[in-house]
Amino acid sequence: MINEIYCSLDPKCKDPIGPAKEKTKVDFRIRLDKTSVVENPKLVIFRIDKWDERKEVDLEFSDASMNNNYYSCSYTPDVADVYYYYFTLSINGKYVEIRKDRFSRSCFGGKENECFQLTVFTKDISVPDFMKGAIFYQIFPDRFCNSGQPKENVPTDRKIHGDWYENPDYLPNENGLILNDDYFGGDLKGITQKLDYISSLGVSIIYLNPIFEAHSNHRYNTADYLKIDPLLGKEEDFEELCKEAKARGIRIILDGVFNHTGSDSVYFNKERRYATVGAYSSKDSPYYNWYCFFNYPNGYDSWWGFDTLPKINKNSEEAIEFFCNVVKKWIRLGASGFRFDVVDELTNYMLYRLSKSIKEERVFDSQPSVIGEVWEDVSTKEAYGERKHYFTENTLDSAMNYVYKDALFYYFENKDAEALLDTIIRTIENYPKDNLDAMMNMISGHDIERAITRLAKGAAGGRDRYWQAMNDYMDPSMYERAKNMLKQMAIIEYFLPGNPCLYYGDEAGVYGFKDPHNRKTYPWGREDKELIQFFQKLGGIRKENAFLKDAGFLPLIFHGGLCTFARNSLTDDQKIYVGVNLTDKPFDMSFVKADQVLYSSGPQLVKKLAPNGSIILK
Repeated sequence: MINEIYCSLDPKCKDPIGPAKEKTKVDFRIRLDKTSVVENPKLVIFRIDKWDERKEVDLEFSDASMNNNYYSCSYTPDVADVYYYYFTLSINGKYVEIRKDRFSRSCFGGKENECFQLTVFTKDISVPDFMKGAIFYQIFPDRFCNSGQPKENVPTDRKIHGDWYENPDYLPNENGLILNDDYFGGDLKGITQKLDYISSLGVSIIYLNPIFEAHSNHRYNTADYLKIDPLLGKEEDFEELCKEAKARGIRIILDGVFNHTGSDSVYFNKERRYATVGAYSSKDSPYYNWYCFFNYPNGYDSWWGFDTLPKINKNSEEAIEFFCNVVKKWIRLGASGFRFDVVDELTNYMLYRLSKSIKEERVFDSQPSVIGEVWEDVSTKEAYGERKHYFTENTLDSAMNYVYKDALFYYFENKDAEALLDTIIRTIENYPKDNLDAMMNMISGHDIERAITRLAKGAAGGRDRYWQAMNDYMDPSMYERAKNMLKQMAIIEYFLPGNPCLYYGDEAGVYGFKDPHNRKTYPWGREDKELIQFFQKLGGIRKENAFLKDAGFLPLIFHGGLCTFARNSLTDDQKIYVGVNLTDKPFDMSFVKADQVLYSSGPQLVKKLAPNGSIILK
């Protein structure tokens, strides 16, 4: 047993480790010094937000070693929920509590709110197998590849860049508005043309930012959920993409934006583009109850106050039923699931209905997947007065792992490996293993800085688009330093529990601050080929070691700038060792039982972790 009073990652202290199924017995065991007089030891456990219903369970003496006595108890949670727990006892006549410190270790005393967490999930949890051991590739469709094929029925008010390599527009118009109305013409056929390249990266899931008809280049202001945006192609192009992707072992995940629509849409029709009677036009519209008006017609709820994004009334059965039919349609056409945009703004009921509709379908003989955009700990998320039950009640299979992303950047910016380890341990403890193995780990994305830019220059913070544009450059030496750090970060990302998500162009050296600078076009013909080869190497290692899909996690050394860990097979003795060194001194890795160097930024024949280097061993 790890030499602590209590260690929630030690099966001798807690069994099962991590979350547990409802109505499953959980065993607890603590270690105390044999010379101490111990009285009245108890486990105190309660459901989240239900402190007044806490239960106390007596710990009984169970066994002893040379120096220690051990006390044990069992508890069977009968309801799927998040539970918190700690221990109380009297030692030598003094009342003490055993709680958790900032590194998830046990300690006497500590803050009152520092409890251990036990996530209890429903018994019928089911995560599609293709979500485990995957590599995601996120594509912003307008900016990935223009097939050159003619487009039909494209609205005449769209600005199309003539030069693929130009930067996106970033300045507001004469009215001070940012319309995101410039396009480069990337399309679905272009993605299909590049599937062999995507496959070479080891990718098995492509996540597409919105593809439905909308009047902005990001398409998060949906105009028609039943149509592909004409600049991207036709329904047949989508079916072809799914078919050709599947032939290469790749699945397509779509972006579902069901919290709001565009004001310029079939449903709201504020701009009178469509022949339909939109909710803005008449209270007799079939879509009127989809929205929340408080002063008709110009007073309505909108996402973050943007009047171009009217929010959906989450109590509208008509709207919910429509969206359930939307997800069914696109899955039947070949999609393998949906990623839900701003999922925390959907009610539990609405998410349950959508998730159920998706999981009732089958695509390529498999259950589709449901992924959520969650920026915090998924297990304890609360929003808009509701405790979310994403994992406990199986409404989400996976989520975008912003928690890992934040921890990784904190490690690189502060050389605090201990804090990184704490985050990793918390996710292992808090997320059911099936969900943990399906997590979507990312370091770049369409609404955050490109990783290489943040590593080179730091976060953009609240600086405006003009500042970001003026600072959107790297000299060769800065680029090489940032590229090396990107490789180091990617190595950790690729081998943590869950699945790496590569944002298109990161592997080719694309850089940029936030929207729209992080949405530049893929630089076909101008790629950093050495960087591409690196990501192909990582993808190959993942693919060749299938045990990684559900491997265990063994922390080795997390101290200062040094991060080393192992991933171990649950069925045999296979292990992958990973090391990243942010210090200026070499670190000897010869203590690990590995005889093969899979990757090293230093000498290939020795188990030596180079200064500011990285290594992968087997």
